[in-house]
Amino acid sequence: MTAVDVLSPVSSDTLVDRVMAVAHLPPTAHVAVIGHHTLSIVLALMHRGCACVRSLRPGSASPDRESADLAWIVDVANEDELHDALQAARNRTGASGRVVVEGSDCTCANGLSAIRTHALGAGLDVVSFDHLSRRLVLAPALSARLAA
Repeated sequence: MTAVDVLSPVSSDTLVDRVMAVAHLPPTAHVAVIGHHTLSIVLALMHRGCACVRSLRPGSASPDRESADLAWIVDVANEDELHDALQAARNRTGASGRVVVEGSDCTCANGLSAIRTHALGAGLDVVSFDHLSRRLVLAPALSARLAA
């Protein structure tokens, strides 16, 4: 069970507000939530007024391929799922979207450095990091270099 699983509606709303703020996105953004336990986040995003919210499972087929302003990876079981989730996130967010990875529950062998390594492989790089929540914000690698 991850920290995301046990969120109350108020906690979910607060978490969503923080992530949308750190990603610099409006309430009407299109969001893809990637992970195994996404319901509380999806409901909080809908409650917040997001125009379109999708829930995706790592490694599962997603035939719609609808673009998103934000892909939010809330939990993955291992590095293979992290890799699949980052690839799916990169495909959905295109050249200007953001990817947020909740690192506090990362089961990767090298923690946050493993997330960055996999992100670079998907063409993404870190543009922001929340030390308290261990949350990474990623953008396409070229955009990340231009922002620095």
